Amino acid sequence: MLLMLLLLALPLLALLLVLSLALLPWLLWQRYRAGSARRRAWSWVLALGWWTSLASTALFAVSVLVAGFFWPAAWRYCAIAWLAGLLLGAFGHAITRFEATPRGLYYQSNRWLVLALTLLVAARIVAGIVQATRVWLYGATWPESGWLSHAGLLAVAALLLGYATAQAFGLHRRARRFERYRGYDRSPR
Repeated sequence: MLLMLLLLALPLLALLLVLSLALLPWLLWQRYRAGSARRRAWSWVLALGWWTSLASTALFAVSVLVAGFFWPAAWRYCAIAWLAGLLLGAFGHAITRFEATPRGLYYQSNRWLVLALTLLVAARIVAGIVQATRVWLYGATWPESGWLSHAGLLAVAALLLGYATAQAFGLHRRARRFERYRGYDRSPR
């Protein structure tokens, strides 16, 4: 009975894998569109985004702490990448376009930066799939260091998380200042 269930589950799992790989470009495109769209800066939504990015950072730090025992240099790679992500997020916030209207504050992230981050995510996914395929089919070993190592792939995630944290903090601060002064935002841009 268990063998029959396994035999039925294998084609379903293969179909699910093919479907998720086929939808991946569309999902990345949707991520780019959402990231570069003009959005209203609701203070409470941005605060929620900032707090959830902090919670994600804490969970990620615990994961990296555990992963550091198995993959050398994971702690170092992720710490440097997270700090670089914070700097990138501060830069991204500086080049974000803001528009103060009577209805509220609107913002639009820089399209080129959003595109670069989306391509980084795509490259990370492709690199992980290629490395996993090489290991599975040819018995190759994962590199011990470099951006294709486990620690390097974790570092890309740390960079993105640092960017999200800094960008969310900057947006939340800007939206609160706008709401506090009732739309009299005198800051540049």
